[in-house]
Amino acid sequence: MDDTQHPAAPPIAPDPPHAAGRATVGWALADDRRLRAWLWLATCVLAVLLLAVSVPLAATLYGVHLLAAFATSLALSAAIPLAVRFHWVAAALATAGILAFAVLSAPSDGAPWPWPVTTIIGQFALLLVLGLMRVSWAGMFGVWLAGVVVTVPFAFVDVGAAANEIAAAAITAVALPIALLITQRRVVTAELFRERAHSASEQERRVLVEERNRIARELHDVVAHGLSIIHVQATSAPYRVEGLSDEAKAEFAEIAASARSAMTEMRQLLGVLRSAEAAPETTPQPGLGELAALAASVDRAGVPVTLELGEHLPQDGLASTAAYRIVQEALSNVVRHAPGATAHVGVEVLAGDLVVSVENDPAPGPPDAAGSDASGSDAAAPDSVGSGHGLVGIGERATLLGGRAEHGSLPGGGYRVLATLPLGADGGTA
Repeated sequence: MDDTQHPAAPPIAPDPPHAAGRATVGWALADDRRLRAWLWLATCVLAVLLLAVSVPLAATLYGVHLLAAFATSLALSAAIPLAVRFHWVAAALATAGILAFAVLSAPSDGAPWPWPVTTIIGQFALLLVLGLMRVSWAGMFGVWLAGVVVTVPFAFVDVGAAANEIAAAAITAVALPIALLITQRRVVTAELFRERAHSASEQERRVLVEERNRIARELHDVVAHGLSIIHVQATSAPYRVEGLSDEAKAEFAEIAASARSAMTEMRQLLGVLRSAEAAPETTPQPGLGELAALAASVDRAGVPVTLELGEHLPQDGLASTAAYRIVQEALSNVVRHAPGATAHVGVEVLAGDLVVSVENDPAPGPPDAAGSDASGSDAAAPDSVGSGHGLVGIGERATLLGGRAEHGSLPGGGYRVLATLPLGADGGTA
């Protein structure tokens, strides 16, 4: 098998969640900038048109001095684009322009006064712009009320002025609910963007938790397997090797004790990895091509292994890696809980599925000191023997590929782990 070819990690999401969160927020910011840009352009065009119409209208029809007409018209027109950025400055400027025009102008036969058509249009547009900029309802109402109040004294000049005051107040008041609806829509849109960003953040957290769980399983499979073999070999060395000196026996005993201590600390670390942040694991993963070496290492630890491999087995892909890990975990359980028992490993392809079977005979001696049933299950005595992550990891690996895993004691003694992995899940090749 080409060692440079390794299965890719299972896809969890089509895009990284943190990138999705940044894209959502970035799109919202870009949309807000686009709105401001287009609104600024539209209000500038409207301001120029109002200025061009209102200056000659005020000078000829209402008798306002040309400079005063230009000043009041400029105040009313410029307030509209200023409202895009400087809300209250624009509101104050428009109110001052309305009051100045009413003071400097005179009623004209057949012409609305003190609110000419250009002033009504300008005030209406100002309120709409404030609504688009998400000014509060109270703020918009205050702007509308200020424009109406400053011209109330002029409504007592004659009946026409009073009618014009009422009409102007009613027309500009229509802008309030429209602006309010626009404001609410903007708020709802902003909330939607925030919810999307929050959902993306939650997805990122969920993916990180899944990644930490996978790392914990990998650590359990790799390190626990190696430490178990080291412990068994160091413990059995004084009985397997003749002529060892007392110093050598003491050194083997120290190695065994160190292995036991390392396994205990590793199990504590597994709990941390299942709840703390960790970087994704990217090292190459073994496959079915390494089963022979795995069986040989377990055999040297005192557990004879018979290996039966079928034809057309996938040499790479997720199913191959998962099958290797399942066999590795099952053999580690045999080493820990049924030392000396013979293990039988079978891997074959049946009806498009990769079937993995690991069975062990009953242990030749009494149960281990931890109180295991010598069946090979690390769930038999989780407090003393294992944390229970091994068999859970086997089930999770099978489920991840759409398969299933079963395990339990055999009628005549011993233990069996059986997993079925669909080959179509990863497109593994023989």
